[in-house]
Amino acid sequence: MTVSKEATFYAIYDADGSWVGELRYLKDKCLGKAVCALCDLSHGWNPLGKSAFNRRQGAAGNLVWAHRDELPERVLTHVKDHLPCVARDDGHAVEVLISRDALKGCEGDFKVFEHLLEQKLGTTIAT
Repeated sequence: MTVSKEATFYAIYDADGSWVGELRYLKDKCLGKAVCALCDLSHGWNPLGKSAFNRRQGAAGNLVWAHRDELPERVLTHVKDHLPCVARDDGHAVEVLISRDALKGCEGDFKVFEHLLEQKLGTTIAT
């Protein structure tokens, strides 16, 4: 199976994308009050992103990387209790493909995430 052109695949952060949202998340992360496994995968403490994330290709490069406040309302309605996650929206239904717990299981390793994504989508990620 290849990534469908008809569906949109989202990698959704459990944070807001505004400057205020980013600062709130950073403050809460420093205080141990916030955790977003997708943030840990894509950038960790580096605001410019991890090098593996910045070089993403294949399925990971085709994801729409979005904060919860950047999502279409119909997508947010379906995933808001599952963030962070990777979800598929085919225009008819929204499905969580990679759960919060599965993202945590990647332990911040982007290569592990790419492999998991490849398995979920049944695609081969170019290296």
